[in-house]
Amino acid sequence: MKKEYTLSQQFAIISLDGLSCTHYSMAKSAAVRGIAAAQLLEEILFREEGETAGALPEAEEFQKRLEKGIAEVKKMKRKKADALEKEIANLLIADGGLEIAPDLLGCDMNYYTAGNTMKSYRSNRDIYLSVAESVQGEILEEGPVTLECVCLLWLMRESGSLHDIFSVKEQERVQERMVTFCAQKSGSNLGDAGYAGMIWKQEFHRTPELTAKSFLKGKRKLFQNPYLAGINLLFPFLDRRQAIFVDFVVCGTSVKDRRQMMIKFLTERGHLVEEVKNGTETLLLIDNAYYRVWPKTVSCGRIPIQGANLLPVYR
Repeated sequence: MKKEYTLSQQFAIISLDGLSCTHYSMAKSAAVRGIAAAQLLEEILFREEGETAGALPEAEEFQKRLEKGIAEVKKMKRKKADALEKEIANLLIADGGLEIAPDLLGCDMNYYTAGNTMKSYRSNRDIYLSVAESVQGEILEEGPVTLECVCLLWLMRESGSLHDIFSVKEQERVQERMVTFCAQKSGSNLGDAGYAGMIWKQEFHRTPELTAKSFLKGKRKLFQNPYLAGINLLFPFLDRRQAIFVDFVVCGTSVKDRRQMMIKFLTERGHLVEEVKNGTETLLLIDNAYYRVWPKTVSCGRIPIQGANLLPVYR
């Protein structure tokens, strides 16, 4: 990244990507609360050009301000959330970190045949990768862990966007690293590890998101937090990417043919699409998310319609 983005801006680039810019969803609600929580951390910890100030707050003062602020974030009203979303989105759009693009859901047969136009946020791919790879490199490899990295991991965990960045196996590594890092504090010397441990124990996700998205759609192993006195907690995994169906003639086509037809269809509608090798198969990187093309036939009334599903792929 050429520009130095604040904690809340970095998180917004990750969490708003692919979400509708016009319609409410639980995923967007969680993302906006994450942005509010990031701004709280900026106010308490990150000052002076995005670096922690020389005199960090005392442990008792920090915990008090953190808990009070998180309680306010959890109770944030829709009107305030909408205003915060527009504020940070407009700022990022103005400097090229974010743009308004066609929503992939609008390419589903049920939507485009009805003439519906849908728009979503799309993060600049280079900036998105820069934020994601910076966090991945710092937490997955041996070496020091910064407080900013911990804050981003916590924000991703609570907003349900962690699965966009880390595979299930990598999340286990994150788990191990965070337990080790948070245990480093000693005596009255709180240090970054102490602040990290206090942040890591906080929650701002909401129970309806946990129930509706995690248990009813429990397709994948969820991230577990082993830091809270040995209790494993399931955190919300919001289904931020949706499967869509595109109709075209499948008979007589090869896997490559179907992939090329899908690429043509999507690029004509304003999406950024490229082929990406994943072992023996080829995936489509659409905007900033990976998808697999899978042939399918659906029935409309009693009429069979050929086509293919775009299925989101999580590493």
